[in-house]
Amino acid sequence: MTPALRIEQLRKIHPTSDGRAGGGVQSATFDIAQGELFTLLGPSGCGKTTTLRAIAGLEAPDSGRIEISGRDVFNGQSGKNVALHDREIGMVFQSYAIWPHMSVFENAAYPLRVSRGRRYSQKEIAAKTSAVLDRVGLGAFATRPATQLSGGQQQRLALARALAREPRLLLLDEPLSNLDAQLREQMRLELKRLQRETGVTAIYVTHDQSEALAISDRIAVMRDGKIVQIGKPKDIYQRPASEFVANFVGRSNLFRGTVAEGERNVVQTPCGAFACHVPSALPAGANASVLVRPECVSISRADEALPPRSGQTRLAGNIVRAVYLGEAVEYLVSVDGAEILVRASWAPAYEVREHVALTISGEHAIALL
Repeated sequence: MTPALRIEQLRKIHPTSDGRAGGGVQSATFDIAQGELFTLLGPSGCGKTTTLRAIAGLEAPDSGRIEISGRDVFNGQSGKNVALHDREIGMVFQSYAIWPHMSVFENAAYPLRVSRGRRYSQKEIAAKTSAVLDRVGLGAFATRPATQLSGGQQQRLALARALAREPRLLLLDEPLSNLDAQLREQMRLELKRLQRETGVTAIYVTHDQSEALAISDRIAVMRDGKIVQIGKPKDIYQRPASEFVANFVGRSNLFRGTVAEGERNVVQTPCGAFACHVPSALPAGANASVLVRPECVSISRADEALPPRSGQTRLAGNIVRAVYLGEAVEYLVSVDGAEILVRASWAPAYEVREHVALTISGEHAIALL
Protein backbone atom coordinates (compact mmCIF):
# COMPACT_ATOMS: atom_id res chain seq x y z
CA MET A 1 0.00 0.00 0.00
CA THR A 2 1.22 3.49 -0.86
CA PRO A 3 2.32 5.35 2.28
CA ALA A 4 0.24 8.34 3.34
CA LEU A 5 3.49 10.27 3.62
CA ARG A 6 7.03 9.59 2.50
CA ILE A 7 9.96 11.81 3.51
CA GLU A 8 13.36 11.27 1.91
CA GLN A 9 16.55 13.02 3.04
CA LEU A 10 14.67 16.16 4.09
CA ARG A 11 16.95 19.05 4.97
CA LYS A 12 16.07 22.53 6.15
CA ILE A 13 18.67 24.54 8.08
CA HIS A 14 17.94 27.95 9.59
CA PRO A 15 20.95 30.30 9.43
CA THR A 16 21.86 32.25 12.55
CA SER A 17 22.27 36.02 12.62
CA ASP A 18 25.98 35.68 11.77
CA GLY A 19 25.23 33.50 8.75
CA ARG A 20 26.22 30.15 10.24
CA ALA A 21 23.99 27.07 10.17
CA GLY A 22 21.58 26.98 13.11
CA GLY A 23 18.61 24.80 14.02
CA GLY A 24 16.36 22.88 11.68
CA VAL A 25 16.31 19.38 10.28
CA GLN A 26 19.45 17.83 8.79
CA SER A 27 18.45 14.63 7.02
CA ALA A 28 15.06 13.11 7.87
CA THR A 29 13.78 9.95 6.18
CA PHE A 30 10.60 8.09 7.19
CA ASP A 31 7.28 6.71 5.91
CA ILE A 32 3.86 6.99 7.54
CA ALA A 33 1.15 4.41 6.81
CA GLN A 34 -2.42 5.29 5.91
CA GLY A 35 -4.47 5.93 9.06
CA GLU A 36 -1.43 6.04 11.36
CA LEU A 37 -0.87 8.54 14.17
CA PHE A 38 2.84 9.31 13.95
CA THR A 39 4.56 11.53 16.51
CA LEU A 40 7.69 13.66 16.17
CA LEU A 41 9.07 13.85 19.71
CA GLY A 42 12.03 15.79 20.98
CA PRO A 43 13.28 18.81 22.94
CA SER A 44 12.87 22.40 21.76
CA GLY A 45 15.02 23.20 18.76
CA CYS A 46 15.46 19.59 17.61
CA GLY A 47 13.76 20.15 14.22
CA LYS A 48 10.33 18.60 14.75
CA THR A 49 8.30 21.75 14.01
CA THR A 50 10.54 22.58 11.04
CA THR A 51 9.79 19.11 9.66
CA LEU A 52 6.05 19.65 10.13
CA ARG A 53 6.14 23.07 8.48
CA ALA A 54 8.03 21.63 5.51
CA ILE A 55 5.37 18.92 5.12
CA ALA A 56 2.66 21.60 5.24
CA GLY A 57 4.38 23.79 2.65
CA LEU A 58 4.91 26.62 5.13
CA GLU A 59 8.68 26.35 4.62
CA ALA A 60 10.62 25.36 1.51
CA PRO A 61 13.24 22.69 2.37
CA ASP A 62 16.85 23.08 1.22
CA SER A 63 16.76 19.59 -0.30
CA GLY A 64 15.03 16.21 -0.15
CA ARG A 65 11.64 14.91 -1.18
CA ILE A 66 8.12 14.94 0.29
CA GLU A 67 5.42 12.67 -1.11
CA ILE A 68 1.77 12.66 0.02
CA SER A 69 -0.27 9.59 -1.00
CA GLY A 70 2.11 8.87 -3.88
CA ARG A 71 2.20 12.46 -5.16
CA ASP A 72 5.31 14.61 -5.00
CA VAL A 73 4.61 17.88 -3.21
CA PHE A 74 8.28 18.81 -2.86
CA ASN A 75 11.28 17.57 -4.81
CA GLY A 76 14.60 19.28 -4.34
CA GLN A 77 16.06 17.85 -7.55
CA SER A 78 13.22 18.79 -9.89
CA GLY A 79 12.37 22.01 -8.09
CA LYS A 80 8.74 21.02 -7.58
CA ASN A 81 7.08 22.70 -4.58
CA VAL A 82 3.28 22.43 -4.35
CA ALA A 83 1.52 25.28 -2.53
CA LEU A 84 0.03 24.68 0.91
CA HIS A 85 -3.58 24.94 -0.30
CA ASP A 86 -2.98 22.17 -2.88
CA ARG A 87 -1.48 19.62 -0.46
CA GLU A 88 -4.80 18.39 1.01
CA ILE A 89 -3.76 18.85 4.61
CA GLY A 90 -5.43 20.14 7.78
CA MET A 91 -3.48 21.83 10.56
CA VAL A 92 -4.03 22.49 14.26
CA PHE A 93 -1.60 24.93 15.86
CA GLN A 94 -0.58 25.48 19.46
CA SER A 95 -2.50 28.78 19.49
CA TYR A 96 -5.63 27.28 17.79
CA ALA A 97 -5.91 30.49 15.64
CA ILE A 98 -9.67 30.72 16.17
CA TRP A 99 -11.32 33.64 14.33
CA PRO A 100 -12.77 35.77 17.18
CA HIS A 101 -15.28 37.63 14.99
CA MET A 102 -16.91 34.42 13.71
CA SER A 103 -19.34 31.97 15.25
CA VAL A 104 -18.37 28.39 16.01
CA PHE A 105 -20.12 27.27 12.81
CA GLU A 106 -18.39 29.85 10.61
CA ASN A 107 -14.97 28.99 12.07
CA ALA A 108 -15.45 25.34 11.18
CA ALA A 109 -16.94 26.17 7.77
CA TYR A 110 -14.18 28.59 6.78
CA PRO A 111 -11.91 26.06 4.97
CA LEU A 112 -14.88 24.94 2.86
CA ARG A 113 -15.83 28.49 1.92
CA VAL A 114 -12.31 29.45 0.78
CA SER A 115 -11.38 26.12 -0.82
CA ARG A 116 -9.50 26.58 -4.09
CA GLY A 117 -9.41 22.95 -5.16
CA ARG A 118 -13.19 22.45 -5.07
CA ARG A 119 -16.23 24.69 -4.78
CA TYR A 120 -18.77 23.58 -2.20
CA SER A 121 -22.45 24.47 -2.36
CA GLN A 122 -24.13 26.09 0.62
CA LYS A 123 -25.96 22.83 1.25
CA GLU A 124 -22.69 20.87 1.26
CA ILE A 125 -21.05 23.41 3.57
CA ALA A 126 -23.95 23.22 6.02
CA ALA A 127 -23.99 19.42 6.01
CA LYS A 128 -20.22 18.93 6.33
CA THR A 129 -19.83 21.63 8.98
CA SER A 130 -22.70 20.32 11.10
CA ALA A 131 -21.34 16.77 10.85
CA VAL A 132 -17.82 17.71 11.93
CA LEU A 133 -19.08 19.86 14.82
CA ASP A 134 -21.23 16.96 16.01
CA ARG A 135 -18.22 14.67 15.80
CA VAL A 136 -16.16 16.88 18.12
CA GLY A 137 -19.07 17.50 20.49
CA LEU A 138 -19.75 21.13 19.52
CA GLY A 139 -22.97 20.71 17.56
CA ALA A 140 -25.00 22.46 20.24
CA PHE A 141 -22.61 25.46 20.19
CA ALA A 142 -22.78 26.17 16.44
CA THR A 143 -24.29 29.66 16.78
CA ARG A 144 -22.21 30.70 19.78
CA PRO A 145 -19.42 33.30 19.30
CA ALA A 146 -16.09 31.47 19.24
CA THR A 147 -14.72 33.74 21.98
CA GLN A 148 -17.25 32.28 24.44
CA LEU A 149 -15.74 28.79 24.24
CA SER A 150 -13.50 27.35 26.95
CA GLY A 151 -9.91 26.38 26.17
CA GLY A 152 -10.84 22.75 25.63
CA GLN A 153 -13.77 23.71 23.39
CA GLN A 154 -11.54 25.99 21.33
CA GLN A 155 -9.15 23.09 20.85
CA ARG A 156 -12.06 20.96 19.61
CA LEU A 157 -13.11 23.75 17.25
CA ALA A 158 -9.61 24.01 15.80
CA LEU A 159 -9.69 20.26 15.24
CA ALA A 160 -13.13 20.45 13.60
CA ARG A 161 -11.91 23.18 11.24
CA ALA A 162 -8.88 21.08 10.27
CA LEU A 163 -11.09 18.04 9.57
CA ALA A 164 -13.83 19.87 7.66
CA ARG A 165 -12.30 19.29 4.23
CA GLU A 166 -11.47 15.63 4.99
CA PRO A 167 -7.71 16.11 4.53
CA ARG A 168 -5.27 13.40 3.51
CA LEU A 169 -2.98 14.49 6.37
CA LEU A 170 -3.76 16.10 9.71
CA LEU A 171 -0.80 18.03 11.13
CA LEU A 172 -0.87 18.80 14.86
CA ASP A 173 1.75 21.15 16.31
CA GLU A 174 1.69 20.84 20.12
CA PRO A 175 -2.12 21.29 20.14
CA LEU A 176 -2.61 20.53 23.84
CA SER A 177 0.19 22.58 25.36
CA ASN A 178 -2.07 25.52 26.32
CA LEU A 179 -4.48 23.36 28.35
CA ASP A 180 -4.21 22.62 32.07
CA ALA A 181 -2.90 19.18 33.07
CA GLN A 182 -6.24 17.49 33.74
CA LEU A 183 -7.89 18.79 30.57
CA ARG A 184 -4.80 17.89 28.55
CA GLU A 185 -5.12 14.25 29.63
CA GLN A 186 -8.80 14.21 28.69
CA MET A 187 -8.12 15.75 25.29
CA ARG A 188 -5.40 13.19 24.53
CA LEU A 189 -8.00 10.45 24.68
CA GLU A 190 -10.51 12.53 22.73
CA LEU A 191 -8.03 13.34 20.00
CA LYS A 192 -7.01 9.70 19.68
CA ARG A 193 -10.68 8.67 19.46
CA LEU A 194 -11.40 11.22 16.73
CA GLN A 195 -8.35 10.19 14.75
CA ARG A 196 -9.41 6.54 14.92
CA GLU A 197 -13.02 7.29 13.99
CA THR A 198 -12.16 9.48 11.02
CA GLY A 199 -9.27 7.29 9.86
CA VAL A 200 -7.23 10.38 9.01
CA THR A 201 -3.45 10.03 8.94
CA ALA A 202 -2.03 12.33 11.62
CA ILE A 203 1.42 13.73 12.37
CA TYR A 204 1.74 15.01 15.92
CA VAL A 205 4.52 17.24 17.22
CA THR A 206 5.26 17.38 20.94
CA HIS A 207 8.05 17.59 23.50
CA ASP A 208 5.88 15.79 26.08
CA GLN A 209 6.96 12.13 26.24
CA SER A 210 3.88 11.07 28.24
CA GLU A 211 1.65 12.54 25.55
CA ALA A 212 3.60 10.78 22.81
CA LEU A 213 3.47 7.41 24.56
CA ALA A 214 -0.28 7.73 25.22
CA ILE A 215 -1.55 8.52 21.73
CA SER A 216 0.97 7.37 19.12
CA ASP A 217 1.05 4.36 16.84
CA ARG A 218 4.74 5.10 16.24
CA ILE A 219 7.18 7.71 17.52
CA ALA A 220 10.20 9.32 15.88
CA VAL A 221 12.57 10.73 18.52
CA MET A 222 14.56 13.71 17.23
CA ARG A 223 17.75 15.32 18.47
CA ASP A 224 19.78 18.15 16.91
CA GLY A 225 17.93 17.96 13.61
CA LYS A 226 18.20 14.19 13.24
CA ILE A 227 15.88 11.26 13.88
CA VAL A 228 17.66 9.02 16.38
CA GLN A 229 15.02 6.29 16.78
CA ILE A 230 11.67 5.31 15.28
CA GLY A 231 9.43 2.69 16.86
CA LYS A 232 6.22 1.83 18.62
CA PRO A 233 5.75 3.53 22.03
CA LYS A 234 6.49 0.29 23.91
CA ASP A 235 9.71 -0.27 21.97
CA ILE A 236 10.87 3.33 22.41
CA TYR A 237 10.30 3.08 26.17
CA GLN A 238 11.51 -0.46 26.83
CA ARG A 239 14.26 -0.70 24.19
CA PRO A 240 15.71 2.80 23.71
CA ALA A 241 18.56 2.95 21.20
CA SER A 242 20.72 5.36 23.22
CA GLU A 243 21.17 7.10 26.56
CA PHE A 244 19.57 10.21 25.09
CA VAL A 245 16.36 8.35 24.21
CA ALA A 246 16.37 6.54 27.56
CA ASN A 247 16.64 9.80 29.49
CA PHE A 248 14.27 11.82 27.32
CA VAL A 249 11.48 9.23 27.14
CA GLY A 250 10.70 8.46 30.77
CA ARG A 251 12.90 8.33 33.85
CA SER A 252 15.79 5.95 34.04
CA ASN A 253 18.60 4.52 36.10
CA LEU A 254 21.87 4.18 34.20
CA PHE A 255 24.82 2.12 35.43
CA ARG A 256 28.03 2.55 33.45
CA GLY A 257 30.38 -0.38 33.03
CA THR A 258 31.81 -2.87 30.51
CA VAL A 259 30.46 -6.01 28.84
CA ALA A 260 31.82 -9.00 30.75
CA GLU A 261 34.29 -11.44 29.16
CA GLY A 262 32.83 -14.91 28.68
CA GLU A 263 29.36 -13.89 29.92
CA ARG A 264 27.49 -12.51 26.94
CA ASN A 265 24.57 -10.97 28.87
CA VAL A 266 26.42 -9.50 31.85
CA VAL A 267 27.76 -5.96 32.32
CA GLN A 268 30.23 -5.25 35.11
CA THR A 269 29.60 -1.95 36.93
CA PRO A 270 30.90 -0.36 40.15
CA CYS A 271 27.60 -1.46 41.75
CA GLY A 272 28.13 -5.08 40.73
CA ALA A 273 27.47 -7.43 37.81
CA PHE A 274 24.18 -6.81 35.96
CA ALA A 275 22.33 -9.55 34.14
CA CYS A 276 20.80 -7.76 31.14
CA HIS A 277 20.04 -7.80 27.44
CA VAL A 278 23.23 -6.95 25.54
CA PRO A 279 22.80 -6.01 21.84
CA SER A 280 25.07 -7.90 19.43
CA ALA A 281 26.77 -4.62 18.50
CA LEU A 282 28.42 -4.59 21.95
CA PRO A 283 31.41 -6.98 22.08
CA ALA A 284 33.07 -8.23 25.27
CA GLY A 285 35.05 -5.46 26.95
CA ALA A 286 33.02 -2.68 25.32
CA ASN A 287 31.89 0.26 27.40
CA ALA A 288 28.16 0.15 28.04
CA SER A 289 25.44 1.65 30.20
CA VAL A 290 22.77 -0.54 31.77
CA LEU A 291 19.29 0.99 31.64
CA VAL A 292 16.72 0.08 34.31
CA ARG A 293 13.39 1.90 34.62
CA PRO A 294 12.41 2.84 38.21
CA GLU A 295 9.23 0.73 38.12
CA CYS A 296 11.28 -2.34 37.15
CA VAL A 297 13.24 -2.35 40.43
CA SER A 298 11.75 -4.50 43.20
CA ILE A 299 12.37 -3.31 46.75
CA SER A 300 12.22 -5.27 50.01
CA ARG A 301 13.67 -5.15 53.48
CA ALA A 302 17.19 -6.50 53.42
CA ASP A 303 16.50 -9.18 56.06
CA GLU A 304 13.33 -10.36 54.25
CA ALA A 305 14.68 -10.56 50.70
CA LEU A 306 14.49 -13.93 48.96
CA PRO A 307 17.70 -15.29 47.42
CA PRO A 308 18.15 -13.97 43.84
CA ARG A 309 17.30 -16.36 41.02
CA SER A 310 19.34 -16.92 37.89
CA GLY A 311 19.16 -13.86 35.64
CA GLN A 312 18.52 -11.47 38.51
CA THR A 313 20.73 -8.74 39.97
CA ARG A 314 20.65 -8.08 43.73
CA LEU A 315 21.83 -4.79 45.25
CA ALA A 316 21.78 -3.55 48.85
CA GLY A 317 21.54 0.05 49.98
CA ASN A 318 19.90 2.64 52.19
CA ILE A 319 16.90 4.83 51.47
CA VAL A 320 17.82 8.51 51.31
CA ARG A 321 14.49 9.90 50.12
CA ALA A 322 10.85 8.77 49.95
CA VAL A 323 8.16 10.71 48.05
CA TYR A 324 4.50 9.73 48.32
CA LEU A 325 2.71 10.13 44.97
CA GLY A 326 -0.71 8.69 45.79
CA GLU A 327 -0.72 5.68 43.50
CA ALA A 328 2.95 4.93 44.22
CA VAL A 329 5.99 5.89 46.29
CA GLU A 330 9.31 6.92 44.78
CA TYR A 331 12.41 5.95 46.73
CA LEU A 332 15.93 7.16 46.16
CA VAL A 333 18.30 4.44 47.34
CA SER A 334 22.05 4.88 47.84
CA VAL A 335 24.03 1.84 46.67
CA ASP A 336 27.83 2.05 46.90
CA GLY A 337 27.76 5.78 46.20
CA ALA A 338 25.29 5.49 43.34
CA GLU A 339 21.70 6.71 43.65
CA ILE A 340 18.95 4.45 42.28
CA LEU A 341 15.39 5.60 41.72
CA VAL A 342 12.68 3.06 42.63
CA ARG A 343 8.96 3.45 41.93
CA ALA A 344 6.91 1.05 44.04
CA SER A 345 3.37 0.52 45.25
CA TRP A 346 2.58 2.44 48.42
CA ALA A 347 2.47 -0.68 50.64
CA PRO A 348 4.57 -1.76 52.37
CA ALA A 349 6.21 1.54 53.22
CA TYR A 350 9.92 1.94 53.88
CA GLU A 351 11.53 4.67 55.93
CA VAL A 352 14.40 7.00 55.16
CA ARG A 353 17.77 5.45 56.22
CA GLU A 354 16.24 1.96 56.22
CA HIS A 355 18.48 -0.79 54.82
CA VAL A 356 16.82 -2.42 51.80
CA ALA A 357 17.47 -4.93 49.05
CA LEU A 358 16.84 -4.15 45.38
CA THR A 359 16.20 -6.88 42.83
CA ILE A 360 16.34 -6.35 39.07
CA SER A 361 15.39 -8.96 36.51
CA GLY A 362 17.60 -9.29 33.44
CA GLU A 363 14.44 -9.04 31.33
CA HIS A 364 14.05 -5.43 32.47
CA ALA A 365 17.66 -4.30 32.00
CA ILE A 366 19.26 -3.40 28.69
CA ALA A 367 22.81 -2.43 27.80
CA LEU A 368 23.22 0.74 25.72
CA LEU A 369 26.14 2.19 23.79
